[in-house]
Amino acid sequence: IILCAMIGAIFWVCGLHGASIVNGVINPIVITALQTNADLVLAGQAPTEIVTKPFWTMYVTMGGFGCTIGLLIAIFIASKREDDRSIAKLSLAPGIFGVNEPLIFGLPIVLNPIMAIPFVIANITMAIVTYASTYIGLVPVSIGVEVPWTTPPIISGFLLCGIRGALLQIVLLLISMAIYYPFFKMLDKQEVKKESIEKA
Repeated sequence: IILCAMIGAIFWVCGLHGASIVNGVINPIVITALQTNADLVLAGQAPTEIVTKPFWTMYVTMGGFGCTIGLLIAIFIASKREDDRSIAKLSLAPGIFGVNEPLIFGLPIVLNPIMAIPFVIANITMAIVTYASTYIGLVPVSIGVEVPWTTPPIISGFLLCGIRGALLQIVLLLISMAIYYPFFKMLDKQEVKKESIEKA
């Protein structure tokens, strides 16, 4: 799952639709795992598969590949440039429903060496934190419920795993914001300095 998260993010950074490419590989695995859990529960046994379709869509790629909702929050907090804030405003509504292409291509993250680093790190971190939280029992294993991927964060977590799922998504949002913030701050400073030089 970490490898898929990393490869998908790298494809996005190169301008390719990483989710479509990686999902072709990962969907058969995670959908089968979800069905396995459902079968075990129907048989009166405990579910065993942690990495399922909801695990991938509701946590690892929450709000779109790279968990870029955290980046949107970082932009609203840190940006001194009106163009970045405008892109963030335009990207907010789609981002809430898991569509983050306006931000990926508008900021951009594509072919941007500074923003590529947190984009890849955020995806991997979401996978590790979610797996660890499920493994130690903080969040229940998904047992056959597949919430639509366009369901907004926190609501989707609640529908999937109750209050614990919603709390995990809040934690993931805060982690992603913390990952993106220093990199975006660096990019913002560079752009402000570049604009001041051009004006001079």
